Amino acid sequence: MEILQYTPDTQAPLTQFYNRLIANVPHCYPVTEKEFAIVLRGVTTGKADKNDNGLGLDSETAFVAIREGVVQAFIHVGLTQIREENVGVIRFLGYERGARRAGQAVLERAEDYLKVFNVTRIFAFRSEQRYRFYHLEYAFLSDALDHVQALLGFNGYHRSNGWVFFDWKNYDITLTSAPIPITLSVNWKDERGQRPNSVVEAHQDDEQVGSCISVSGGEYSSHRDAQDWFHTVYLEIEGEFQGQGLGRYLLQYALQEMKKIGYRHAAISTGWDDYRALLFYSNCGYRVADWTYAYEKVLSEPPTPN
Repeated sequence: MEILQYTPDTQAPLTQFYNRLIANVPHCYPVTEKEFAIVLRGVTTGKADKNDNGLGLDSETAFVAIREGVVQAFIHVGLTQIREENVGVIRFLGYERGARRAGQAVLERAEDYLKVFNVTRIFAFRSEQRYRFYHLEYAFLSDALDHVQALLGFNGYHRSNGWVFFDWKNYDITLTSAPIPITLSVNWKDERGQRPNSVVEAHQDDEQVGSCISVSGGEYSSHRDAQDWFHTVYLEIEGEFQGQGLGRYLLQYALQEMKKIGYRHAAISTGWDDYRALLFYSNCGYRVADWTYAYEKVLSEPPTPN
């Protein structure tokens, strides 16, 4: 087995490896070599990739474990600063089930690389640095990659955050009357998906009292199956209007409007410890599809600010 620093020469077997790895991960779809090369451009150019939310990295590198021309493991890491603290970031880590030694080898190589820069902590699978095509918005490391979670835990990483995803395949909605007098508006916006994103707003006496934002699965993946999904990324009811059934009504209205334009499946998500939202979504028709977690390893105490 060889541990190599990533170069474009390994792009084809690396893409095949990634597609095998995520085959059973919810909301992950096969990618092309070109798509995968885009997230690695910061490694090849020496200029860190800047993702859409502006939280880029100062530098990036990646390591690949190869045996007889087949990728066994892969890790993509970077460096950033948080409040004058040097921090390492594992953007992605994966290894073939049963190839634990390969996974351990690339993880150790990446940690050795990061320690040269005196990092005090290493974050793994932060949603801010995730690959666009990996899962949906806010996703961390999926439970479906439990062997990767286990490797991180064995090496001293602990869960620092979590996000749970719900699915509702082939959903059907019968909209009832609004619980209070309101007017609704829907704004559509074309982005990356084949179908548009939506913002549904509820108003009462010219005051906005609620909002529901949903985006196409095509925001995250170009794969045809992703286009039938949408992900509700925001649902909010103003304080004095909560507890009256308006949240459920607004969500159902958004589901209805998305179905009208061709969406078949719905997803929604929330923090791992937001039990109110977990209770609400699981009683609206959604079912848990995936638990995802961010990980952190503390190497040393950060320097004291001057």
